[in-house]
Amino acid sequence: MNDRESMLAALRNGLCGTTAPPLPPVLPSPELPGKDCAERFATMLRQVGGACEQVRDLAAAARRVAELLAAAEVRSLAVSDAPELAGVLEALPPTIRVYGPESDRTTLLAADCGLSTAQVGIAETGSLVLVAADERHRLCSLLPPRHLVLLPCSRLCASLGAALAALSSPDGRPRSPTVTFVTGPSRTADIELELVIGVHGPRHLHVLLIELP
Repeated sequence: MNDRESMLAALRNGLCGTTAPPLPPVLPSPELPGKDCAERFATMLRQVGGACEQVRDLAAAARRVAELLAAAEVRSLAVSDAPELAGVLEALPPTIRVYGPESDRTTLLAADCGLSTAQVGIAETGSLVLVAADERHRLCSLLPPRHLVLLPCSRLCASLGAALAALSSPDGRPRSPTVTFVTGPSRTADIELELVIGVHGPRHLHVLLIELP
């Protein structure tokens, strides 16, 4: 018997006759009214270092995007293929270079900011859910140092469980092979156990919640 077989045999013997404890009951998270859900999302996102504000409609969102890009002195913008962004891009000054999702990685990496929507927002954690099957936004949300997101309030879910249910197809399977969860700016503590922002993605995350009817 080699070392591997000896280790596995010891584990089997140690587990012999034991039973797993019962799992705790899964309690459903209470649903929140639309206004409370938006306020909770904004509060949780700010707690993890993101910025969040509400705007009235897409026209107001377009104006606010232009203001934010001007304040950050953005000269190049990587955008997803979300159709909702068409009106926003029309409102931008011609001095900003816009790169679509078909651009190569080197170009997108050099962009000052990324702009996309999100498919779901989770109020209890302030997280964004990006679904690849619905929108090509993976590179523009990961490579530039800033990420600006438009999120209709109608896409907010109170809890992770509600978000997972919203992301499932009728047969219970995920509707996309790639689903990305984003909670605040990119961060890591791998370097000498010190928290570092922006190592694996954007240093800044700004969400505009759109109060569509």
